[in-house]
Amino acid sequence: MGGRGRGVAGLLAVLALLTAAPACPHELWLDRDGDVLVLRYGHTGSVHEGAGVLDYPVAHVRRVECFRPDGEPAAVVVDSTASPIRILGSCAVTCVLFSSGHWSQTPFGTKNLPKDEAKAPTRSWLSLEGVKRLDAWSPALVAPLTDDLELTPVEDPLVLARGDKVRLLVTLRGEPLADAVVAYDVRERGVSDRKGRINIRLKHGGLQFIQAGFTEPGDGLKCDEVVHTATLVFEIPDD
Repeated sequence: MGGRGRGVAGLLAVLALLTAAPACPHELWLDRDGDVLVLRYGHTGSVHEGAGVLDYPVAHVRRVECFRPDGEPAAVVVDSTASPIRILGSCAVTCVLFSSGHWSQTPFGTKNLPKDEAKAPTRSWLSLEGVKRLDAWSPALVAPLTDDLELTPVEDPLVLARGDKVRLLVTLRGEPLADAVVAYDVRERGVSDRKGRINIRLKHGGLQFIQAGFTEPGDGLKCDEVVHTATLVFEIPDD
């Protein structure tokens, strides 16, 4: 799959496509509120500043999965009656797939429609956003847990401190992925190598927010491109 990533176009361009709002791309992350995880939507800066959180259609949440430390699925309760959705379960890892569906650029504006339903489309894409939060660790978690674009630490990241590097594997459909653009706190840090690996230095304590972005050709009928993003969230001790 190498060579299909956005490369020099950067992760922000991927995020702009996902939100259909080039001037102010938004991101998703899983925030802890006691025993509950909350799927937040807003600007990445709000992860650290506590502002800029927005509502989203709960129908955009396509899948919620909970995994035990051994990597096996576990039961989870999802309250999706209103935005933001709330997730309750004893999860070592929580994964969410979020999609706003197909989008098309047209002379009449950007429409939330597939290419074959839009009038005079000039560009079209399908957005797929994966969010993964790691709250416990075991060696079983070094393998990807989904077929989505996914960021997986290859060693326990929960024991790291500010200044340490986290070693990551980028995968799509369970296979290592080269040329995915990777960012830390929305600042591009590089691309995954031919084995899907990349190292990211942690710049602060507390909540860590790492993203990967990648595009691949669509089916040509519903969309020209499929735009993937993956977000990895975990916490380390505060400075």
